[in-house]
Amino acid sequence: MPLRLIQITDCHLFADAATRLKDISTRERLEKVLQALQMELPRVDRLIVTGDLTHDERVETYQALRNLLKDWLPRLRVLPGNHDDRALMRQIFGDVVKNVGDRNVFAESSGNWRLIGLDTQITGSLLGEVGSEQLAWLERQLAASPLPTALFLHHHPLPIGSLWLEKIILQDAASLWQLLDRFPQVRVLCGGHVHQEWAVLRGSTLVLTTPSTGVQFRPETETLVVDDMPPAYRILDLADDGGVQSRVIRVPAL
Repeated sequence: MPLRLIQITDCHLFADAATRLKDISTRERLEKVLQALQMELPRVDRLIVTGDLTHDERVETYQALRNLLKDWLPRLRVLPGNHDDRALMRQIFGDVVKNVGDRNVFAESSGNWRLIGLDTQITGSLLGEVGSEQLAWLERQLAASPLPTALFLHHHPLPIGSLWLEKIILQDAASLWQLLDRFPQVRVLCGGHVHQEWAVLRGSTLVLTTPSTGVQFRPETETLVVDDMPPAYRILDLADDGGVQSRVIRVPAL
């Protein structure tokens, strides 16, 4: 049966709800996004958070986020970004996180689709990497099922036209694409990290990035420039025949 997924990303929460990032209250903006999502709740099969759940990497922050997302359990899936602590994620979200080595991932069948989440964090770095162990795991997952597949990660696997963001891209993207080129059932790949909306078709795979629930970055810049666009979430409608429809919904921040 068709699936509806929601992707949110780059929440950048703090334990202190009053703390601001780039003069923006990430807590207030996430709360507004989740309030807007309440009307989607009965129709959504999964809510997937693709990294940078926190900014301060504190256990209290993960606990606060879990409380904010309590209506979505057990439909929730979470992946780490460069501002996350894997161990704390497993402590607070252990019921929705699986492990490959030290990586926090997920893989499951739902309806006529496979849903797979990758952990691209390099501890202590803004850069991303899938790594050989996780690539081997992904290969096994894809070889085991020909079902159409939606893949999720944090770091963008293709250049998006912003010079400064290309310096913190997925470092082994070439190895990832070498693998995915052998498995055309991967119909869509969704990431975060770049705090902006972007889409391109690479072969049979639709590659998407999704804006942040908090701070937005202006596209096609040489350095970081904060955009005044409102926070957002992405809807993905996955058809039984492998078709993908997706759109970004902006949520007024005021």
